Amino acid sequence: MDALATAVAANLPVILWGPPGTGKTSAVQALGRRLGLPVEVVVGSVREPSDFAGLPVIRDGGTWFAPPRWAERLAGAGHGILFLDELTTAPPAVQAAMLRVVLERAVGDLTLPPAVRVVAAANPPEQAADGWDLTAPLANRFVHLEWRISAASVADGFTGGFPARRDPRRRGPAVRGRGLGRRGCGAVGAAAGGRGRRAGVQGARLQRGRGRRDGADRRRAAGRLVGRRPDGGGGGLVRGRVRAGGGRGPARRRRLGRAGVGPARPSLVPGL
Repeated sequence: MDALATAVAANLPVILWGPPGTGKTSAVQALGRRLGLPVEVVVGSVREPSDFAGLPVIRDGGTWFAPPRWAERLAGAGHGILFLDELTTAPPAVQAAMLRVVLERAVGDLTLPPAVRVVAAANPPEQAADGWDLTAPLANRFVHLEWRISAASVADGFTGGFPARRDPRRRGPAVRGRGLGRRGCGAVGAAAGGRGRRAGVQGARLQRGRGRRDGADRRRAAGRLVGRRPDGGGGGLVRGRVRAGGGRGPARRRRLGRAGVGPARPSLVPGL
């Protein structure tokens, strides 16, 4: 993707080679949105040579090779991306008509502005629908890039969402989709996950500390309320500790139950 963006920024005709269904068209359209450039998609298999060489019409007493609407829209915008998609499905006659378009930006009698970039995409002829080999004159006009994508990154994107690239012109974190897979997160996502885990550990430690302090406060308050059971049993509390039998908690209560002595409880009435 970086090599494609570099070729577009340098205004060099570039062609992407890759198997069908790997997102070449979507990547070019996303690049156009990122750069703020309109994208005109032209599929060679459904075009005639006159769509690139111009349709002859009578104009002002002479012959005018009228350009198609996509060329007029690019000329009106003053900039943009001409995307020649499925280039290997175009027959040789259509490829020959594209020669001036790619090299000279000429469509019929209309010359496209210099700020119009030319990008193409093609499948290998054996993988294209009714594929044709790219003719040598047209192939020599392009910078050729291999479009490679791993199956693992596609699977992670389908399951966790595809991450958005950070725009260098904007500050702040990149906007992400609904979710990110582990591979899609990258360094930014890993750092954010590390911060989240550290915050969770710190919160758990703080909660445990508060619980210990609250327990100590309750034990000190119980130690101040020193008293004896109304039946005169030996279950009184002295400074928060049970005097008889030793130990505290469920095991202490079970031992007292077997001995016939009820669990020790502090009296809330002074003197009892």
